[in-house]
Amino acid sequence: MESSRSPRHSLAILASTALAGVLILVGSPATAADIPPAPARAPVVVEQPYDIIIELGAGAQVRPDYPGAKNYEVWPTGFVTLHYLQLPGFGVVKNARTSEQGWSFGPSFNLQSERKASDYPELFGLNDVDMTFELGAKVGYTFDWVRPWVAVRYGLGGHSGIVGETGLDFIFRPTEVFRWSVGPRATFANRDYMETYFGVTPAESALSGTLAAFSPGGGFKSVGAEFNARYEFAPQWAVRGEFIYEKLIGDAADSPIVQVGDANQYTAKLGLTYTFAWKLFGN
Repeated sequence: MESSRSPRHSLAILASTALAGVLILVGSPATAADIPPAPARAPVVVEQPYDIIIELGAGAQVRPDYPGAKNYEVWPTGFVTLHYLQLPGFGVVKNARTSEQGWSFGPSFNLQSERKASDYPELFGLNDVDMTFELGAKVGYTFDWVRPWVAVRYGLGGHSGIVGETGLDFIFRPTEVFRWSVGPRATFANRDYMETYFGVTPAESALSGTLAAFSPGGGFKSVGAEFNARYEFAPQWAVRGEFIYEKLIGDAADSPIVQVGDANQYTAKLGLTYTFAWKLFGN
């Protein structure tokens, strides 16, 4: 007897049977376990466009002619601030672009002009002191709006001593482009520095006729306060200013050189800075 099923009906039954078999195979635990998992996607590495961002500038300053002087002079000055640093193998060492909190470090330098006794009647009989370039480093740590720091420099030229500063900054940021800070300061120096600028040898005293012999020791040199302000008037460009007051103390204040000069010392700085960004290392 012949089947009454049509070819179309037979194909439908065959397709349904095949589909059921596929579903059974896919749903089988053994088969699912045999399917290897998809490989994990590698993390996206975002390349930093810069390795260092540093602010450099120059300007002028008004300061005492020499430590303990009562006369003032105008000299050039510089500004250096490290904002961002990334080193191979260390990652981001310094980042002030998103937050200033954390460690900060950078160079510390000062140029002290020569002291010629012939230019100052009160220093008659003293030996001249050549121009000195002081070079060193500065390190600090910022706690949101408070930053303690210390700087140490070594003299090259007129003196070969060690001089340093320490301070505490209270930082205020009224706007994104304006920042100012104020805080106490103290300076210190070793015997070599103190003898160069505040000492009077017996021979110098005899030649002077007015300045007594004096041999100072190392230690704290002054205390005072400093005010700093920075205004970014255009992208990468800023105006910076500083005002520093120092009161000589200890052996520095007791020096005959300061007795005929002034223990109160003022320094004012004003300059223009530009922020540079460089890619120093490879990918």
